[in-house]
Amino acid sequence: MLPTLAFGALGGGLSYLSNDKYLSTLIATSIFGGGNALINKTSIPKTLAKYAAIGTAARLMLNIPEAVAKFKEVSDKIKWETIKDYKLPKGDLPFVEQADPNVGCTQATLESIATYLNKPIIFTDYSQGYDFYDYAANKNQFNVKTIYNKDYSHTKDIQKISQLCYAVGSYINNGCPAAATYFNGYFNHTVGIMGIKIQRKNINGTYKYRYSIRIMNPSDKMDEAMQTSDFANSVIRIVKP
Repeated sequence: MLPTLAFGALGGGLSYLSNDKYLSTLIATSIFGGGNALINKTSIPKTLAKYAAIGTAARLMLNIPEAVAKFKEVSDKIKWETIKDYKLPKGDLPFVEQADPNVGCTQATLESIATYLNKPIIFTDYSQGYDFYDYAANKNQFNVKTIYNKDYSHTKDIQKISQLCYAVGSYINNGCPAAATYFNGYFNHTVGIMGIKIQRKNINGTYKYRYSIRIMNPSDKMDEAMQTSDFANSVIRIVKP
């Protein structure tokens, strides 16, 4: 019965924590780390020690909702500290709506960036989709640099989301708007990036981070935030003045 109870409690506990990976990892590691230590160091039969450890784990898992509630209460009282707040020096990118719900995001994003940089667009075509680099650099002769291409492993010096935010944010602070192209579930969509904020809070000696990517979304004026998962799976281009 003990193994069944323990793993049932484990399943319920981790299910309860499914929306908070930080907490689930912290608690599960603490419980089963202790269990392993007991099993490895005990002088009594290992099977009995194992059941004792599992029984302890089960009791602790059954109390997880209360523990999590208390942990979150403490966490919520700790304020986020802003460690980086990257912004374009001349303000936000102006909103430019794309011509059609299914096409024109690249053109609208470049128009927004061109307005910010006060540079002319010499080629316009709203009838079809374009790759941002082709439309901006080749068709309109903007100075465009690809700094990230969907995959950390293929990008020099960028191995995680924090490094990506620092890299793009540094360009933004220097007056270089960015364009990010990602698959939105239907087609490749391009948005302008105009600000990145990096925050952290210290919870029991461990820093927890969050990242806010502010965008100009040509398909939705009210959508001013980009999910970090979409950001990390984008092709990101910098447009230099």
